[in-house]
Amino acid sequence: MNNKKKLETYELLFKYFGPGESETTLADVAAALGCTSRHARTLLQQMSALEWLVWQPEPGRGKRSLLVCNQEPINACYQLMGDALEAGKHESVFKLAGFNDRHVSSELKKYLISSTQHNSQAIRIPFHREIKTLHPHYALDRTERHLILHVFQRLTEDDFGEIKPSLAHHWESDEEGINWTFYLQSGVQYQDQTPMKVEDIVLSLLVLINNPYWRSLYEHIESIDVLSPESIRISLSRPDWHLPALLGRSETSIMPSQYGRLIINPEAPVGSGSFMIDIASSRLFRLKRNNNYSGKNALIDSIELWIHPDWAKDKLCSEGSFFLDQPEQVYTAACNDVGYFYMMIKKPQLRERIVSKAIIDVLQEKRLILGEIYYPVTFSYDDNNECRYYAQLLNQALANHQHVISTCVSFGEQQKETDISLGGIRIEGCSLTSLLAFFYTYSLWPQILSPPLYQKLLALLHQAQATQDKQQAEGVLRSILTWLSGDRILTMIRQESFKLTAPLKIQGIRVNNVGWCDFSKLWVKSH
Repeated sequence: MNNKKKLETYELLFKYFGPGESETTLADVAAALGCTSRHARTLLQQMSALEWLVWQPEPGRGKRSLLVCNQEPINACYQLMGDALEAGKHESVFKLAGFNDRHVSSELKKYLISSTQHNSQAIRIPFHREIKTLHPHYALDRTERHLILHVFQRLTEDDFGEIKPSLAHHWESDEEGINWTFYLQSGVQYQDQTPMKVEDIVLSLLVLINNPYWRSLYEHIESIDVLSPESIRISLSRPDWHLPALLGRSETSIMPSQYGRLIINPEAPVGSGSFMIDIASSRLFRLKRNNNYSGKNALIDSIELWIHPDWAKDKLCSEGSFFLDQPEQVYTAACNDVGYFYMMIKKPQLRERIVSKAIIDVLQEKRLILGEIYYPVTFSYDDNNECRYYAQLLNQALANHQHVISTCVSFGEQQKETDISLGGIRIEGCSLTSLLAFFYTYSLWPQILSPPLYQKLLALLHQAQATQDKQQAEGVLRSILTWLSGDRILTMIRQESFKLTAPLKIQGIRVNNVGWCDFSKLWVKSH
């Protein structure tokens, strides 16, 4: 008999005889379970071996025996779920949660709240979808990019806007901000305990600057030269005083290489970061502390993301939750600047003042119908709950119009044919480099802007990178947003924030503008 069936049998028995002690006969047990006395005896022995109950038979036909139900059926379920998790049988954990037709996602949440792990400090987080690729050059989703920051290292790292050393302990440039020298830590090891080589750093960055999506952001890197095993020189085609901040972004992570090629396992990539991937299944994603990390070790043993699609229904991109050992008082930490939701209007007719204002009013729920549009409209929207909601508002407002086509796209996917795009600008770490990343990687500017305006955009981007003062440089980028908004091309619908809810027991949470928090700084109070 499988464990799920045992649970269902035990719950049936519990309904008849539990909790506590009962005097009964084997025949009564068999009648309750709808089986023979012989099979009932076997079932009692199996459940007794699991310590769910105590069965003390009295010899002789018709003699009353002692039956003691030791625990509630749901606690017996949690025991089996813990055993299955320990054995790596993740699918079984989810099946057990649904015993006797229980709602799996609800029961899983209860398990995450109530479970304990025998003094091993693990923080468990309910998550609504399977984790996608963690290849730094191809991961575009926010959570994946956040996880990459923990699995891999970069030359620098962003700490709430302050650029700090990581693989590079020091860097310097010439007077023009064109030639940069980075001095590297020695003795860094990957999580498989192989040494990191300077060639790995060079190759990781060279492959990045040739990646079709990221090429435009890093195309000013002309060459990367090895000066010594502990130093490299990066030469640019134009000044960029913010290159160190740029090299702290997720996509610049350093990967191992061999024979001139990067080595990355798509299921469980190996980096040199504070956490290593322990489990990467469709049901459970577990990060385990890397005790060979060259920086400050993580304070927690492991972080687990438990995955069930039902949790996506009410999940906003701006919300996350931690669940620890048992229900307790919680608190919320928040960051109010993790990005913006925007509307990009590509079709000139839709940029007329009256029409564009009417569309904005719909998205801000100030009106319900778009009566000003008398021609076909196509639009795309990012695949998240917020943009799906804006798309729903727009579809409803255009319900009486013919030939309205809407398309859901992944973040970073750009549709040439659509008249309107609903998407997001993500602020990840440094706001300056985040805005640069948005402007450079949005490939449709030549289609949207006239040639002179496109050259104006490029000139302003280059000016921002050549401006040494960070605030002034960011001001140049903000002026681009103001210009595009004034021309009714790019309109910010609202600012994006993020909040995390956690038990008071979890300490060290500081929500960053990547949209999560630094897992390596989390710790758990024992009392």
